[in-house]
Amino acid sequence: SVFDFFASGCMALPVLMNIKQVIEQRQCSGVWTHKDELPIEIELGKKCWYHSVFACPILRQQTSESNPPMKLICGHVISRDALNKLTNAGKLKCPYCPMEQNPSDAKQIFF
Repeated sequence: SVFDFFASGCMALPVLMNIKQVIEQRQCSGVWTHKDELPIEIELGKKCWYHSVFACPILRQQTSESNPPMKLICGHVISRDALNKLTNAGKLKCPYCPMEQNPSDAKQIFF
């Protein structure tokens, strides 16, 4: 809800103001180079956790508990169903790079 986002902002604001002050005092403005990222993680508590949605780029389906996102050893992420469909003779060739790998080396990831 809107209130939850507002409450999250209120909880994070003191930490952000402190970071801003430290960066200005130490004259290290280059540390925070991107407007869409924070230089630190801010703990907001479990009530402010939100689940990201991941859609498999191969099957174009949203992942789920029964079809979770899987990170290949090359770093690319696909769904478990896509991993199973792309496996041939016990080997998997990443659909994004030429790396051939063992499907059992893929690790489930959590967002």
